[in-house]
Amino acid sequence: MTPTPDQPRPPEDEAATAAEVEIRRVEEPARLLRVSAMVSSLLDEARTVPLDEHAREQLQHIQEQAVKEIGHSVDPELREELARLLPDPSAPPTQAEIRITQSQLVGWLEGVFQGIKTGLALQQAAHRLPPPPRPDLPPAAGGGPYL
Repeated sequence: MTPTPDQPRPPEDEAATAAEVEIRRVEEPARLLRVSAMVSSLLDEARTVPLDEHAREQLQHIQEQAVKEIGHSVDPELREELARLLPDPSAPPTQAEIRITQSQLVGWLEGVFQGIKTGLALQQAAHRLPPPPRPDLPPAAGGGPYL
């Protein structure tokens, strides 16, 4: 039975819909995981070594490429959100700017993965909910031929 516009949706339908939306936001999860691991490793590397101007320019280029790769793996809404993370490439970034941008990127990716986990949890919860009572059947009266 599908709900009419004036009837509320059953909770399991709402949970399933929210879960599907979150999960569909990532089109290529394997690619996203690979790029995420690389970005995280780059952040660790950028934290531990001093970066000269050439290294900072190279890291900036790698960040831009990573954002493009990630953009191919997610829906347009997330792609736009991701594009706002990169600073304007007007001059070579400072070491601090590189580290901040890398940290933002890693944090953003963790947020995307958290959204996927939440979507999967909602999906599982929706499957565990008992079915809603059917209005066309009378409520059980506590007794019957079965105990």
